[in-house]
Amino acid sequence: MPEEMVREIERHLRKLVLEIGPRPTGSVNNQNAALYIAEELEKSQLSVEFQSFDCINWEPGGATFFLGGRKVAIKEADYTLPCRLEAAVNCIGSVEQLERSIIKGEIVFLFGNLTEEPLMPKNFPFWNPPEHQRIIRLLEEKAPGAILFLSCSRKAMVPLIEDGDFSIPCAVVPAAELDFLQQNNQSPGRLEIKAFRKKAKGANVIARKAGKTPRIAISAHLDTKPFTPGALDNAVGIASLLTLGKKLGKSRMEKELELVAFNGEDYFSNPGEAIFFERNLSSPEEYMLGINIDGIGFRNGQTGISLFEFSPEDRARLMEIKAGFPGIKEIEPWPQGDHMVFALKGIPAVAMTSAEIFSLLESIIHTTEDKLELVDPKRIVDGVEFLQEALNKW
Repeated sequence: MPEEMVREIERHLRKLVLEIGPRPTGSVNNQNAALYIAEELEKSQLSVEFQSFDCINWEPGGATFFLGGRKVAIKEADYTLPCRLEAAVNCIGSVEQLERSIIKGEIVFLFGNLTEEPLMPKNFPFWNPPEHQRIIRLLEEKAPGAILFLSCSRKAMVPLIEDGDFSIPCAVVPAAELDFLQQNNQSPGRLEIKAFRKKAKGANVIARKAGKTPRIAISAHLDTKPFTPGALDNAVGIASLLTLGKKLGKSRMEKELELVAFNGEDYFSNPGEAIFFERNLSSPEEYMLGINIDGIGFRNGQTGISLFEFSPEDRARLMEIKAGFPGIKEIEPWPQGDHMVFALKGIPAVAMTSAEIFSLLESIIHTTEDKLELVDPKRIVDGVEFLQEALNKW
């Protein structure tokens, strides 16, 4: 295990997680992270550009809710508008009930089949189920004064709506409060959410090493949710990208290499991915492969890979390379990362993440517990060496 690579990865992780901290898109921390990434890639003798876009910088300030003579535990939803409201609480547990309801100006509490999974933001560009759009449309038409919703997970405070384009204030209620709110249906409540939105700028950071097309792209996202230090999600991916860039920057390669630090994977509208999809992937035939790194290096598990749009021949080639790395295994398809930007264009794509990604998403990812202590830099080195060998043999 090259100790120099371990130290290099530890340096990047400390910078991103401990010194910079949470890196929500549009924030000062996010901009500082982008500058750091660009500086490190330039040191690797790669040409670097910023791909800028408009966004909002959302600042949370906390939330309080009083009902039935006591304070109820809540958390403001990311990107929500603020409010100060005293109104009746109306509990609604199904789409059918929502359709029949008259809730204008009230505090509506959503639970039941309305909160089984988070809703896609209203203007999300890549995937937006009609049933999600229907709920959003009903809420906007019926115009409650504010929305409380039961957490979509019993293990963490997972909001139903995280959307900077949504104009109704929102907050999350933990599962333990369900019975109490139902018992106090139609009772007066007092809700205050402190938060604000302001216009901001964000940017992808793209580095290139010249060569022939079709090119190979390797990506990782630099942003986080507002409250999390984002060690596994996704300081580990950026550390991998910077380490790989340093190793490949001075080497000779036939194919053009593109290293992409996406900005906005954890932002409600994926602005960095959307602008890259529109501009860089307008000619998908110029890409032969997209590899995305997001969540590798979990101390208590292996690295997982899943493949999209691969021919049987190319799959066999990659599996042959993987056979030399026992710490890496193929997992069931994980369609929630930036590799899908490439797969949606029909470009063969690889997702590199944790083999435990599905359980981590329920308990650690997007929370304040996503800390450096969960990361084993040696597992990241293993992933970087796998990628280097794959690139050399591809």
